[in-house]
Amino acid sequence: MQIFKKMVYPFVFLLSTTLSSQIFFSEYAEGSSYNKYLEIYNHTASTVDLSNYAFPSCSNGCDIDGEWDYMNYFPDGSVIEPGDVYVITHPFATDPLNEYYTPEIAIYSDHQFSYLSNGDDVFALIEIESGVILDILGDVGPDPGDGWDVAGVVNATKDHTLVRKSSVLNGNSGNWSASAGLNSDDSEWIVFDNETWSNLGFHNYDNNPSSDIVGCTCEDASNYMSLATVDDGSCVIDGGCSDDSALNYTGNICEDVTFINEDCQYDAIDVSGCTIDTSACNYFDWTYQVTSSNMTIAITDIENLISGDILGVFFVDNNGYLHCGGSVNFDGDQTAISAWANDNTSNQLDGFATGDELLFLLYREGSVYEVSVTMSQDTPFVDSFSQNGFGQITALSIGNVFNQNCIYAPLGVDCDGNMITEIIENGVLNKNIIKSIDFLGRSFNNSLNFFNQPYIILYENGQYEKRYFSNH
Repeated sequence: MQIFKKMVYPFVFLLSTTLSSQIFFSEYAEGSSYNKYLEIYNHTASTVDLSNYAFPSCSNGCDIDGEWDYMNYFPDGSVIEPGDVYVITHPFATDPLNEYYTPEIAIYSDHQFSYLSNGDDVFALIEIESGVILDILGDVGPDPGDGWDVAGVVNATKDHTLVRKSSVLNGNSGNWSASAGLNSDDSEWIVFDNETWSNLGFHNYDNNPSSDIVGCTCEDASNYMSLATVDDGSCVIDGGCSDDSALNYTGNICEDVTFINEDCQYDAIDVSGCTIDTSACNYFDWTYQVTSSNMTIAITDIENLISGDILGVFFVDNNGYLHCGGSVNFDGDQTAISAWANDNTSNQLDGFATGDELLFLLYREGSVYEVSVTMSQDTPFVDSFSQNGFGQITALSIGNVFNQNCIYAPLGVDCDGNMITEIIENGVLNKNIIKSIDFLGRSFNNSLNFFNQPYIILYENGQYEKRYFSNH
């Protein structure tokens, strides 16, 4: 793509219909933030090579009367297939790493261009060789102010979406006034409210040269076209789940569909956690170990968070206990969590291992809450731990208060199964233990799972106790 100030292309208006263009503007949006785009439609039965065309513009009025401010070209190799559209978008709306990312627009983007209209910038489609204007959005000349009126709607080129009527067979040849019209009847355009994108990615055209109608043929898609006979790959599933490991997998309902706002549901993970008693073996707090590497997890959905929340990401150690692997204090803005990697070569003690599931909990005003998240699976994002990798939380919901399940070591051993010889209760030495053994004569040690089986504890005074320790 080339963009540069250029004053050598004068306006060439086509005042007759002897030259019929193959392409014209079929949709235009000037939305909030960077939700802007131009859609171009090929109404013929032939593939259009866009190297023969350009889309020049003037910003806030043309600097020199009769000349374009900028001559904007399409990237090399750009084409529009018969009956298909070509969508020019702002790069911020199409970059998933950007805070202004809008997936409903990004999925249709063919070309990223940073200088789209703020409502008062005229754009045209021209043939490069002749300079003839085939179609135009806005009027050449001085700055119109906020925008141009369309179909009787004041400043309709700002904060609106414009869709070309299906009855329009060609571009307007530079006659913007006739194209814009004075009311909904004589205008070539239908004016929609801001952020209306339901028509993006396809165009209805009354004089289609083929009996084929290109569009989305998946009945479950949000942009399904009942009249379409040829699927163009534009189908969008809003919600659902494309992950075949999820309980609500819907990725097999249609071929070649794009999922947005996914809500994958998985089996709940049964992990033990305790935040109310520091003496519990599975007690955890919100401190974490900063290690030599981490995974950055962006949080783009902050709707359900309030200032002062602490969002933590947790891993499960070899004993099934939770440990905090990173947390962030939410201050009202979009943020990210660093999930720290495990540095311990013998045991997973201080962080995540590659492939570990990411578990999230929220601390709010003295209580811990379960958190459900949806994580992007679009490259470069992953939804499990990846050392030096990237994750993105696209949807976050806060569930019930975390179900406390505090687990304690049996009398006479510590949480790792090591024997404790002195039992101190309330600060006073109670009994001295000689040995703690199971019914097979095995002593407690690090290699034994001391839960859910009977034990005998021998005391120094000759007494003994039979116990059964359960972690439930």
